[in-house]
Amino acid sequence: MIENIYDVVIAGGGLCGFACAIKSAWNGKKVLLIEKRPALSWEGTWANQLNFNVGNSSVTNLIVDELNKVGGLKNGRADAPILEMLMDKLADKNGVSLLLYSYPVRLIFDDDLAYGIVIGNKSGEQIIKAKIVVDATEEALLWRQTNTKIRKDLSLPTGKQTIFFNHVEGDIKLPMKLDNDITIYPSVWEGEVCVEYNVEKCDPLLARRKMPEMIKLVRSEVPQLKDALLTHAGNEPFPDTAMVEFEDKSIEHPRIKNFFGAGIWSSDAENSPMGRLEIGEKVGQILSKCDGVKDFPTDIMTGSYFREPEKASDAIVIGGGTGGAISAIASGRQGVKTTLIEASPSLGGIGTGGAIHVYCAGTRGGIQDEMDNKIAEISPLFLGKWKVVGFHPEAKKMILQQMAEEAGVDIILNTVISGVIREKGKYQTKSDEKVTTKAVAIPEPYEEINRLLGVIAVGSNGVSIYRAKVFIDSTGDGDIASMSGAPFVIGRERDNLTHTFSQPAEGLNKDGNLYGLNFDAGYVDPTDVEDLTRGRRLGINLYWHDKFTPENRILHIAPIIGIRQSRQIIGEYQLTLADEIAGRRFEDGISFMTTFYDNHGFDYENESDEAALWVWALGNFSRRIGCEIPYRCLIPKNVDGLILACRAISLTFDAHAGMRMQNDIQRIGEVAGLSASIAVKDGVPVREIDIKKLQAMLKESGILDEKYRPAPAVEDRPLELPTGAEIDESKTEALVWLSTYKGKETALALKNLISSEDPNMRFRASAALARYGVEEAFQELLRSVKNRVSEKTKGAKSVAIWEASIPFLGITGDKRAVPALVEVLKDKNATLDALIGALRALERIGDKSVISDIKEFLKRDDLPTKRVLQSSSALLKGMSPAVDDAKWQIELASAETLLSLGVPIDEVRQIVEPHLKDNRAYVRRYANKILSM
Repeated sequence: MIENIYDVVIAGGGLCGFACAIKSAWNGKKVLLIEKRPALSWEGTWANQLNFNVGNSSVTNLIVDELNKVGGLKNGRADAPILEMLMDKLADKNGVSLLLYSYPVRLIFDDDLAYGIVIGNKSGEQIIKAKIVVDATEEALLWRQTNTKIRKDLSLPTGKQTIFFNHVEGDIKLPMKLDNDITIYPSVWEGEVCVEYNVEKCDPLLARRKMPEMIKLVRSEVPQLKDALLTHAGNEPFPDTAMVEFEDKSIEHPRIKNFFGAGIWSSDAENSPMGRLEIGEKVGQILSKCDGVKDFPTDIMTGSYFREPEKASDAIVIGGGTGGAISAIASGRQGVKTTLIEASPSLGGIGTGGAIHVYCAGTRGGIQDEMDNKIAEISPLFLGKWKVVGFHPEAKKMILQQMAEEAGVDIILNTVISGVIREKGKYQTKSDEKVTTKAVAIPEPYEEINRLLGVIAVGSNGVSIYRAKVFIDSTGDGDIASMSGAPFVIGRERDNLTHTFSQPAEGLNKDGNLYGLNFDAGYVDPTDVEDLTRGRRLGINLYWHDKFTPENRILHIAPIIGIRQSRQIIGEYQLTLADEIAGRRFEDGISFMTTFYDNHGFDYENESDEAALWVWALGNFSRRIGCEIPYRCLIPKNVDGLILACRAISLTFDAHAGMRMQNDIQRIGEVAGLSASIAVKDGVPVREIDIKKLQAMLKESGILDEKYRPAPAVEDRPLELPTGAEIDESKTEALVWLSTYKGKETALALKNLISSEDPNMRFRASAALARYGVEEAFQELLRSVKNRVSEKTKGAKSVAIWEASIPFLGITGDKRAVPALVEVLKDKNATLDALIGALRALERIGDKSVISDIKEFLKRDDLPTKRVLQSSSALLKGMSPAVDDAKWQIELASAETLLSLGVPIDEVRQIVEPHLKDNRAYVRRYANKILSM
């Protein structure tokens, strides 16, 4: 966790900043290294400048030695993903603290002393105090704020872009130079080469525009590459020269004595990995002789430093990922001046930069069909004679960029939003009398509302303000809505835990084809950049091996971490799992969604009662569900001028498990883009647009084509209840599910099934009847737990029936279950989830007599605390599924139960307080939640 004061803070985690950090740490300094990307040493790990040789720098020699040990260096060329993992490990081993995803915003200084920096990120702006400050940014961003004389102001020089081919056939003498300033370099791995081509400006958009021409050229001129597979590309180009030049190059600032520069703009060193490392190490050595500032003033400069004039558009889309890219295209095509601001160096989000380039579920239709057709047309250029599982991510990046540019969209990459500009007001709400669904949120006649006027964007050149008539939040996390004052929930109700995250990578499968590795890496709080940094570091290191081989190596670490969920913004309607299962229709329906209950968790004792019923009792994890999406889900409460177009739309936690598929989010993106265009052209607030007009446009585009309408999984309609022995067991599923909503009469029709010979049928009926006080149901559930009935529940995520029965015993609230549940706590063979389930059930029953039993339970030193996480794709040789340390779940569930049973807060605090210092933000959040009850 970030500390109050550091000896040294370094802005910029490239090779210069990295070497400076390591050298400073060697000299006994407490160092914080801040990097805007989610990776260190971007020149090698992202731009693929991979020439590493023994030199004059001890940091360089350390890197070379370590690369050689693990098989990551051959003939002076490094492997980029191994280098990325190694740099992270070296930072950790040498005590360098890291904060990723963060941009320097402002140097805090006064006269001849610097006191730290202001940084900006998706969590807002923060002040980092330090005795010594180092500017290691490519743009000399902090240095330029000190009125140092500039010879050549900031500009984009020429650069080098890389693409990689695998399955190169035949011998090829490397390095090889071609016309058009193309060079082909060898790789650590047999059959792989790196092609490097020049770009007129060091701009990822320009580099991608030029890519098809370069691919065609090398395939035609180099026979060995004719049929090879283009597997991946550099995330961004590498600049040939410094982006800014000063009158006097100097590592030491001419006026501020504890401020240093570590970049090719501050030195005459060679612009290469070796040269940059030498610069950084030199700065680290020089600053070791500087004591730095001794006292920090109480009143120091804070806040953003605005260099650029404000920019204005009709519509601004924040986030160019799954929904945002399509949003911008849809808006731009309507003739609306549209700006797209994206945090990463490419468009497409998880499907491109995130290496999840397959459609798991979801509904087709609309602009995405056009996009997919174009990707299919261009894919042979990338594939050669090989294949890709799903679609080619580089092809999709290219097509999305082309479509956006053709629509007139102004694309701003590598830029995050750190704040918003808003004004307060009130609006009169309107209720649609035609909508009769009980779940409709009925607002008060007047509500406070924040009108969104602008966003504060932080990029490589500092901070800018963007204003628009309409904004679209496609951040995935609802960042803009949250900053604007919209209410939200995060995670499931019990412990606020979100879905697991993944850290995907590209690999070659057993057939030699390109595929994305996708497995759960753990849990993370994506709203907290410190925790996001922790998650990224955890994720990439799951690919680490002490020795890399062709069988266990990866091609490329995805630059985008695989976040499945964070905030759910509360909108004018909150979609539910029941809506999805019933195939619900809405007067303001604007899209369809098709999915399944894709919750990667295994601990359904911590999920909602409905989720436990659907998955554990009915075995319906994989069953297709879907419904209409009402426009109100896209409109956040308490905010005007903003439309949601990402996984953060207004959903319950359970509904979100399914409503997050790429196809469905791309549809929502198109809806948001068209909605924004209507609001702009008609001059009305987004919550007051003509829904009929929007629906007509969506029918024309194919989004609302009836062929995509999903059938209900369980129709929400009155049932003819069978009597006596007439019940047909095939109808039990609908009765079990509907019993949750239709009441006791529906559930009682299942009573006879409690005597079924099928243990699963008995369990289903008992689970449905548990909430209605039916004695036979209680006894069946109790018997299952006491006898440890081992038959498995149906479907995916199956567990032993006795374990699945525990939450439903809790639902009964019957104290007669207490002895059996206490026995579970004493059972040395009970699983992690059975133990947590017993604690949750005891909390619901509320019998204070178990307090001493729970305290004894916590004294056990043999508790199972390891949770094996899900793998959605094949793992490479030597890899195992990730494991999460779940001791926090047991201890905090115990604490919450004890608190609910009346144990004094001071006593409970002793259990909770150690978790307040946990390095995982989601653990700290749950611990704080308990103490605030």
